[in-house]
Order: sequence, then C-alpha cells, then structure tokens
Amino acid sequence: MAMLNIGKIDYLNVWPLFHLLEQEQCDNYRLTPGHPSFLNACLAKGSIDISPSSAFEYFLHAERYQILPELSISSDGPVQSVLLASPVPMEELPDFLTAHGNRVNVTGASATSVGLFKILWSLAWKFPAPEWHVTEPALGLSQGLPFLEIGDRALDLYVNRPQGWQIIDLGEAWKQWTGLPFVFALWIVRNDLDDQQYTLLHNLSSQLVAIKKSVHARLDRLAAEAVHTHFTPAELIAYWNVMSYELGHKEQASLALYAHYCTQLNLLPGCPALHWFK
Repeated sequence: MAMLNIGKIDYLNVWPLFHLLEQEQCDNYRLTPGHPSFLNACLAKGSIDISPSSAFEYFLHAERYQILPELSISSDGPVQSVLLASPVPMEELPDFLTAHGNRVNVTGASATSVGLFKILWSLAWKFPAPEWHVTEPALGLSQGLPFLEIGDRALDLYVNRPQGWQIIDLGEAWKQWTGLPFVFALWIVRNDLDDQQYTLLHNLSSQLVAIKKSVHARLDRLAAEAVHTHFTPAELIAYWNVMSYELGHKEQASLALYAHYCTQLNLLPGCPALHWFK
C-alpha cells in the first residue's frame, strides 16, 4: 500500500490542523512528530516526504523541494510564541550586553525564527552584533541573559510573564517594521516522490486547504479537545486567533523580503524562487 510520511510539528500553533486531519483517519498517512529543525533533518534524509517546516530550510535547499500552495504557518502581527525575553528594557540591551559578555542565547529548534531574530536585531533595531549562543529550550530564564524562545515554551512566557523580564513578540516586531505578515513555516515537499505518493499528496493538499478554511469556526470545540496542554481554553483560542495558515500575496512578499534580508546578513547564499507543487 502506498504511504505518505508526514512530518508533524509538535507545537500548539499547528495542532488544530493535525487534530482535524487525524480525525479523518487516512490509512495512507504516517505522522512523525518533532520540532522544526528535527523535521528539516528528516526531510533532508528522506525519512519523511512532506512537512510544515522551516521557511529557512526551503530557501537554503530550494532545489530539493516544492511548496504546497495556499498553506503556511504565519502571523499578521503578534504571534505569541516566537519571543525575545530580555532582562532589561530594549533601549538598555547594548549596555547590558557590554557588561555581561556580549552573549545572546537562541534556540536551535527553528532556523527561521533565529533568522528573523538576527534580521530584527541588526537591521530593524540596529544593535551591535553579539555572540550568538545556541542553548537548550527552557533554560533561558536561569541564565539571566537575553534569549530567543519559540513554540509552546514561548507561549508559556507570553501568558505567564516572568517578573523583571521584558517580552518582545517577534511577529509583532516584523509587522511594525515591514507592514507584512511573517511566514514561519511552509508545507515543504520532497521532489523525488513516486506517482502513487503524488496522488496521495494531491488528496492531502485538498484536505488541508478544506481544514484550514474551517479551523476558526471550530476553535471552541478544538480548545475543549486539547486536553494534553495546561493552557486554558481561553488562552488557546486567543493564541489560535492570531495564527494564520494562509499563503497569499502578502505572505509571499514577506517570504521574498525575509530571504533578501537573510542574504544581506550572509545567513543565506541567495534568494531562490518559490517552486509550487502542482
């Protein structure tokens, strides 16, 4: 039997899509959960066929992939789960870093979010370059230094603000600076699927677009069914209301601008085109 191996980002931001997809019980789909960087590696080695995965991964290896149209993980303003946590107000950060080893901690779980952070740091906020240090998730507060957190741990920081820390939402910062939404993930497809898998992928694409269109009408029910999390239904609904799964003209313009800035900072070798799955 033909099988489509699908990466499943193990974060609440895309949980509604996967929860509804799994209720449709397709025996031809096999799900592999993980954080974005893990799924990037799975795509690269061919252990999964498609995944909502880092936009940065697509730009870095565009020759390997296609993109499902009409689908992303984005925000048009605050995202609540990609955050800079700072022990001092933003205007005091350069002096703070000078006195504390010039180190800023970043997560290794999402190359897209790290790229966004570095773009904002250098080009929007015009701060001097620090020493970027990759640290384990959830350790940031204990180290007393500015740090980038993403995913459900970041959402926890957003909802339960730690005393004495400044929380800066990077989705909101990008929107204020560029006027555009920010695309954190694309549905990326490996190029070398066989004919049967391509048929399954057409079906999956149609299912996901239909689910995307229905999500916001189902948020109350979804929040009640999300029993695996400590967030309240109201907190989940507020979070999912700022998430977007669209990939329209504004999102595509934002992707191009993001790739341009990454290239300017030598984070990417160039800005490739978007290759669509058809």
